[in-house]
Formats: sequence, structure tokens, C-alpha cells
Amino acid sequence: MFSTVQWLSLSCLLVTGVLQAQPPYRASSSLPKNNPIKQLYGKDLIESNGPPPLVQKSFVLIDPGHGGHDVGTQSISKPRYQEKSLNLVTAKFVRGYLQQLGYRVVMTREEDQFVSLDKRALMANEQKPALFVSIHYNSAPSAEAQGVEVFFYQSKEQKSRMQKSKRLAQAILKNVLAQTQAKSRGIKHGNYAVIRETAMPAVLIEGGFVTNEAELQQLKDPNYLKKIAWGIVKGIDDYIDKLEADKKSAAMKAADKASKEKADTANKK
Repeated sequence: MFSTVQWLSLSCLLVTGVLQAQPPYRASSSLPKNNPIKQLYGKDLIESNGPPPLVQKSFVLIDPGHGGHDVGTQSISKPRYQEKSLNLVTAKFVRGYLQQLGYRVVMTREEDQFVSLDKRALMANEQKPALFVSIHYNSAPSAEAQGVEVFFYQSKEQKSRMQKSKRLAQAILKNVLAQTQAKSRGIKHGNYAVIRETAMPAVLIEGGFVTNEAELQQLKDPNYLKKIAWGIVKGIDDYIDKLEADKKSAAMKAADKASKEKADTANKK
């Protein structure tokens, strides 16, 4: 049973204004004790622990970038906000939302641990999810750089995968911008191992710049990270829905064509 203080602490981390109904959640402590992300957000990162959804959807692999000794980038101002922790917090929000919508979700790391790029790609290729999304935050020499960008790998040898990855990138960027009103840096070709070496549609999102003080202040707010997470989830869901609609349309066209050919053959007899 939660005490009043524990309940208030947990309640402040539940999604507000994004989903109408919230399932139960359980606490998950997986960030270093001295990490400012943990000090700010507390130990209660949301993870779905409610009844299974009525609709079972696709299998998605979420990749929280960096981890362990690989901290990624970090803020200029102190305390240092490390990218690896922002990635993990956002990824857990994404997983919680996806599970609520009926998706099966696996993450490349569940806690603050190092996972090599090769192992991340191998995990994806072995488990064969419908898509792969790598979550990162950005930095730049200029403190003025800001905004959200999404990368996909451009390959002439894998044209179908490239086109699907591009559509996924477009859907995620569109929805993250709608949720956050952040500056768009567009979708771009990126030669990153985790989106180059994976066999399924794959994208890498940079959710904002920790080196931009104004953007960093937003990233310190768990509700802002939830907006980014919900934008990612909405983009994934829109992409999957469009993919399924296209498959149904193609199947109907094929059935109509076969029926017409059968009728034409019968008429010729």
C-alpha cells in the first residue's frame, strides 16, 4: 500500500492530458543514485502493469541509446544531465504507452548498462520486430542549436526498407512536433550502425539539444519527455495503421483482379 508521499510521488509521473484512461503502474529503479535525472524524476518510471489490452498489435523494439560507461552527450551547465539517462527515461515512457495500445515491446537495455552497437543490431535482427526506434538526445558546439530530427538509413540495395524507414521517420517527426511544438530539423539520412545494420525499418530520433539551455530546461520536465514519448508512439501507431491499410488495399485489389480474370475466362468459354 502506498503512503501519501509515495502516492503523490508516483502520481506526478503518471501521464496527464495524453491518454484518457491510465492502467496501474509499478515502480522501476534503474538509474544511478547520483544521477540528476533520478534526483529530478524520482525512482518511479512508468511501466505498464495493468490488464492486457483488448487488441494485440505489432512487435516493436525500442533502443535507448548509450548506457553504462558510454554516457553519450551531456549538458554544459551543472548538474550534468547525461544523455544516456534521458534516453532511458523516454524509452520507458514510450514502452508504457505502446503497451497500453496493445504493442509487444522489447528494449535493448532495461537499465544503466553498456550494450554495444553490434549487439543492439543483432538483438533486433534475431528477434525480428516490425520496426526499430533508437532514442537519443543531441548536442552541438553552438548553444543556439535546437530542435528535433529523425534519421533513417538510405540504401539503394534495400529500397523497400529505406522507403518504409523514411515513412516511419516522417510519421514520428510529425507527431513529436505536434506534441512539443519544438523546432523541426527535418528527417535526414544517417549512417548510424543501429539503423544501418538492422534488417527491418529503423529510425533514430534526436529529441532535442542538452547543450541548448532553453531546450534543456524543457528536457528536465518529465511531462515534456512524455510529450516526446507520446509523439514517438503516435508516429509508430500511424505508420503501422497505414501499413496495415495498404496491405488490406493491396489484398482487395489482388482479389478483385483474380475475380475479374476468372469471370473473363468463364465468359470466353
